[in-house]
Amino acid sequence: MLAFIIITALLQTTVAEEGLYWVIFSDRGADVEFRLESANVDIMNGPAFERRILSGSSDADVFDLAPYSPYIQQVEAVSSFPIRTSSRFLNAVSLMLSPEEIEVLIKKPFVSEIRAVGISNFSPTEDIPAADAYGLSMSQLEQVNILAVHQRGWTGQGVTIGMLDSGFELVHPCLQSADVIASWDFVNNDSIVGWQEGDLTNQPSHGTKTLSVIAGYQPGSYVGGAFNSSFILAKTEDISDEYEQEEDFWVAGLEWLEQSGADLVSSSLGYTDWYEPFQMDGNTAVTTIAADIAASRGMVVWNSAGNDGPGETSLVAPADGDSVFAVGAVDGSGSIANFSSRGPTADGRIKPDGCARGENSVFASFGGTGYSTGGGTSFAAPLVTAAAACISSAHPDWDMMRVFEALVVTSDRYNSPDNSYGYGIVNALEAVKHRSIIGEVRRSDTGSVLQQTSVTITMETGTPLTATTNDQGFFAVEPGSYGNFTATCSGWGMAIPYQGSLDESGTEIIIYVNPMDSSEAPSVYPNPSSGEFYIGFDLIGSAEDVSLSIFTLTNQRVFFEERIAVSAGCYRAPIDGQAFYWNGLNEEGESVSSGQYIGLLKIGDSVELLNLALIRGMKED
Repeated sequence: MLAFIIITALLQTTVAEEGLYWVIFSDRGADVEFRLESANVDIMNGPAFERRILSGSSDADVFDLAPYSPYIQQVEAVSSFPIRTSSRFLNAVSLMLSPEEIEVLIKKPFVSEIRAVGISNFSPTEDIPAADAYGLSMSQLEQVNILAVHQRGWTGQGVTIGMLDSGFELVHPCLQSADVIASWDFVNNDSIVGWQEGDLTNQPSHGTKTLSVIAGYQPGSYVGGAFNSSFILAKTEDISDEYEQEEDFWVAGLEWLEQSGADLVSSSLGYTDWYEPFQMDGNTAVTTIAADIAASRGMVVWNSAGNDGPGETSLVAPADGDSVFAVGAVDGSGSIANFSSRGPTADGRIKPDGCARGENSVFASFGGTGYSTGGGTSFAAPLVTAAAACISSAHPDWDMMRVFEALVVTSDRYNSPDNSYGYGIVNALEAVKHRSIIGEVRRSDTGSVLQQTSVTITMETGTPLTATTNDQGFFAVEPGSYGNFTATCSGWGMAIPYQGSLDESGTEIIIYVNPMDSSEAPSVYPNPSSGEFYIGFDLIGSAEDVSLSIFTLTNQRVFFEERIAVSAGCYRAPIDGQAFYWNGLNEEGESVSSGQYIGLLKIGDSVELLNLALIRGMKED
């Protein structure tokens, strides 16, 4: 999917006035082998090493080398302005240049191209106070099925998310618990990513809102999509009118995030000028080139598609990248937002890659303690980033391109994509299940989950695989093949092996574990019920005949089952051959009416009476 980009293939552009420009070098200079050896040491000892091993990119290459210092010195000697940013991915520097300086530099043998730094398409959002913030945040998470992933215990833990935006204030109640491990302001070249002297009042507004969509956590009021992730924050956007060119800050921020150990990046920024639709080909815009190179190192960018729809090829860079997940915006009903940018890319690829809520999205109010709603693909991108982080929590062995693939192929329009929705609204839970066996481990006698339990999956063909349940009792594993399998576990009690079959869409299972020794009273679950009951029991000692009869209050039998010579053990799991099962039908196969029923459980010579409450139409959890 990803090919290394040859920087010299970039289109040249004519420059005629003083402004901010990229100076792109033609080669990497001298001592490349020695510098690569040093880069290898840095990678091995750096925070990105595990991610790069996972993506198969642990060895340094030329994109890990900073531009050659003697080349930079010669550029500085020509220009009357200092270097603004330096890019190892692009082998370039950015700085202010006059036409006369450009004329001198373009003749240098080590300069391959000089091009203007692109202009951001950033525009502020209009905020509307959210009347029911909790309901709105719940809805946008449910639409992409993140809530279901949260309920299984995968909330972004163990994942580091990089953010590229206008700045970030963490004073809002939902952001005070966010785990921010590093931050840098590329506009002012300091560590303050919130408001500071010289900034416009709302400079950090946009970034604060997009961060809250992922990191927000105020129980009872607001929950972000991956609130247990760690965050690295890069301020790369200047919203003042003094200058509009921040493409170089974005590239510098991206490279810093990669070296700092981010696993993936959420970017709600995009660049259009000086790019034309025919240049949205995945290989022209410098932000796109940089993002694709970052992906080759295992750090994928989830980027807003842009707000320039509904015209064809209205994408913003770097959303045109083949290894950039471009996110379009839908409303609460799942309809594409009119403003959401469309594909295809100039070379004919479908974009966006997927969609999430970007119309009437809910986020933290900037400068207050409440919540607001607004619109833009800016808010769809962090939602899908959050989905990716939660998927990565479930599958820490997946690299981010595998997460990318799972999100695409499980989106709701995958079989009939177009250039408005792309592959459709993403589905975080289905992506976790893709080609995988996921499930939970529960005690058969109480139904409670078993945490930190070792699960073994054995395919019909293949070596056994292991996984460990999380704090919610869930596990996920991708066997790498399809077909029949057996799942069991160890660590507590005696597992009831699960027999199943796996295909590409994946499967979700429950493994029940019997206690080694139990003598609890018989159980009825659920009770009351709308139509299905499981009646559990324990048998101690020698084998016995066991039977269950269910009667109406007028002594009419509606159900009977007998088991002969049942061995000692626990029979409480709601699966075949374990607990007795009654489906609310009488012996003629007819549905019985709501009311009280009496169960007579006979174990050998012992008899237990049980009460069952059947309430038709009752809503059950």
